[in-house]
Amino acid sequence: MSLVASPEREQVSSPAKPVRQRLVRPPAAPLSAIWAGELDYAEAKGFLEDGTAFTPEIGDSSPEDFPPGARITTLGESGKTYHGYIKSLSDNRVELILAGNVSLPPKTALLIQLDEVPSDLAPTSGPSMVLGTYEHTAPLPDNETLCTISLERPLSKQVERKRQGPLGRAWVVPGAVFILGVIAYAKYFNYHWFWYDPVFQTYSIGVALYIVTRAILSMYYRTPRDENNRPSLTVVIAVKNEEDNIEPTIDHCYRSEYPHHLLDVIVIDDGSTDATWEKLKACCRKYPTLTVYRFGKNKGKRHAMALGAVKARGDILVYIDSDSFVERQSIARIVQPFVDPTIGAVAGHIQIIVNPMQILSKMERVRYFVSHRVIKACESMFGAVTCCSGAFSAYRRSAVMSVLEPWLRQTFLGTRATFGDDRSLTNHVLRHYQVIFNDQAICWTYVPDRWDKFFRQQLRWKKSWTRETIAAAKIMWRKHPVAAFGYYMGVIMTLISPLIVLRAVVFMPLVAATSALPYLLGLVLVYLFFCLVFRYHTESRYWAHGLGFAFLYIGVLCWQNYYAMVTVNRTHWGTR
Repeated sequence: MSLVASPEREQVSSPAKPVRQRLVRPPAAPLSAIWAGELDYAEAKGFLEDGTAFTPEIGDSSPEDFPPGARITTLGESGKTYHGYIKSLSDNRVELILAGNVSLPPKTALLIQLDEVPSDLAPTSGPSMVLGTYEHTAPLPDNETLCTISLERPLSKQVERKRQGPLGRAWVVPGAVFILGVIAYAKYFNYHWFWYDPVFQTYSIGVALYIVTRAILSMYYRTPRDENNRPSLTVVIAVKNEEDNIEPTIDHCYRSEYPHHLLDVIVIDDGSTDATWEKLKACCRKYPTLTVYRFGKNKGKRHAMALGAVKARGDILVYIDSDSFVERQSIARIVQPFVDPTIGAVAGHIQIIVNPMQILSKMERVRYFVSHRVIKACESMFGAVTCCSGAFSAYRRSAVMSVLEPWLRQTFLGTRATFGDDRSLTNHVLRHYQVIFNDQAICWTYVPDRWDKFFRQQLRWKKSWTRETIAAAKIMWRKHPVAAFGYYMGVIMTLISPLIVLRAVVFMPLVAATSALPYLLGLVLVYLFFCLVFRYHTESRYWAHGLGFAFLYIGVLCWQNYYAMVTVNRTHWGTR
């Protein structure tokens, strides 16, 4: 089916503030013939598949009629997963209603994922993963099973605490100040020995300056105000082979504290080969306003996002990944800045669901928080956020429609761009609008559960960074000087850091017989400082796990940058 559309110029319904800077926006471009045959789809509300129509069962239910979901996974070689929802939850025990007839050996160890934890049981937010032991089951009508599980430790001890009061972080500020003092003292020696090794000393001073300025600026970041802005919006979810996560993702959207007559949800199945499509049809029965489209074959996430933009009815597009879960107030919070007509996009605050069995998710918990609450917060102060994460971000629809065709057709060195869709779309919008960050628009997501998946993900991101850095470099010089300085400094440090690692850890110890310890100590101090920043804001017990990235960085991650540059045109595995 070919799409023929001439998107109208959309107006912001809320009262606009005075424009803070002069903006030149391109007119909305009509969709050209390239769309013909490229975006054929089937539609779930009146969708056609093999000539059979599917009609959702429309009942009187509301989102609140559906309790929070849950799943259990057996630990060990079998690793079987069972899905259901929470019947009751206490500090030491949980009762779940599971689909199908479930029978497990006594005392089976379980990993339990809870979509929501009541605030009276544990001061946390978002989904949580805890450990427990199977007790017994009882059959129920409708092919369901009541499963009773005793928790390994009290729920309040297992989930990540959100706030413990000022005493819980009393030592963090002195510790961070001490680390900055040590770094400042070390910079004296960089200055003293500058002319003996000007390249290395310049790099060392530059890194320290970058860290200090990021830390100071992030302290002055302020959450965008609640303007009581409630524009019409469309949530767009692109999905491929996410049969385990797509239903809770949709559930969280419909549980949002946002007027439902102003909210649409569109899901595009990008050629899934598992049971995702069946899950989506079940969601249509649960939520009659849900609209679902299906590509006959995989076309890539960018095509799915584009179809969502074309079919959307809201003034604002909210993109959410198919394994990500927004908090109840996050959608309302992320749209507040759009009262300002100079705002083209808003990045949400992505946080990680920690698997207590995996050290990688604990490390990523720290890394994601710092990259958002420090780096993106600094960029946001100047309206120059360079990447709105695909996990959760919002765009003015008129801004997306004006760049939709060039974004969809983007090529790099003669090869079609098939990954880095979020960073690329951000760059297209950033040319004509401000892009900011909202730290209270929180979305929880998963990270890879295996190291090989993690390294492939990082390589894919670095390839998109290579491509989009060239595009962003042409934009950032027009932004605020502080934002431009921070951006170009970050690019330079990323490009030369592998050479610095090689010099400090390999060349100097072998050739000049000097120790690599000062460099390694400095690297650990930098990561320890950011770990303390994370600890200050979250009071999470996982703060020390961030130190692992110091060694992961010099061992693997910094070297991936060069490999990504050399293989940037190899995109055969880059699409979803």
